[in-house]
Amino acid sequence: MKEIKIILVFFPLIFTNSGNTNEYHLGNYPRFSDAILWPSGESVSAKPSNVSRAIEKASTIPLEYTGSIKGMKQYLFPKSAYGDLYFQEKLASRAFSQAISNVVKQFGCAEYRFRHDLPESTGCQNGSSNHKEAMPFISGQFTANRIEAVIDDQNSGVSYYAYLKSTDEKSLKSAFGSVHELGTFFGKSADRRSLVLSIDLQAFQLNTNMFRGEKINQYAYTYFLILPKAVDIARQANQEAAGEFSVRNSKILILER
Repeated sequence: MKEIKIILVFFPLIFTNSGNTNEYHLGNYPRFSDAILWPSGESVSAKPSNVSRAIEKASTIPLEYTGSIKGMKQYLFPKSAYGDLYFQEKLASRAFSQAISNVVKQFGCAEYRFRHDLPESTGCQNGSSNHKEAMPFISGQFTANRIEAVIDDQNSGVSYYAYLKSTDEKSLKSAFGSVHELGTFFGKSADRRSLVLSIDLQAFQLNTNMFRGEKINQYAYTYFLILPKAVDIARQANQEAAGEFSVRNSKILILER
């Protein structure tokens, strides 16, 4: 099976690098099925890959920490990205789930603020800005700023830095851009309007003083997560509930199976 590497890729469609609400139907993210995955320019759905196969077979595990994280550690932390197999056991921890969950929650809150025309803010704070929250990663603050989270796990000696790239860093034309709608796939895939987040993770060893030391993975590794539909996130009672709902119903795509 050809290994999928995290690289810069681009494809020509209707989206600019920073996104523009005049260039697409307001409220709809670009389709993950149409996003470019291959260096040669083909999209996710154009030919078989470990990504498309995982979607079509519904090969996922819950984001919330369960035994599934440990059970799938060889797929979540492949040797090709994280090196020594010694790190698989250390990385497959509750802190890993917390770091990714924190990013998902912040996205869910931002998505709720956008859908309800609420003031711009960060995290899940109630904002007082004169600017309304724009559509995340299409316009507004997240075209230039990441959504990010840091968790230090002193028990395992690992620091996790998880983030959604700004659109200026990675265009949504790419499958490695931060957010898409799933689009159409064969098999047991989720609703085509489900959201897909492409969350990057950089792991570091903590030294004896509990400061970040050497990188465990030399380059950030991308995890694809399937979230509920935007309309379902927006139906929650408030942004905090929307963030928690997003986490509770998120699934990590398991590759290389």
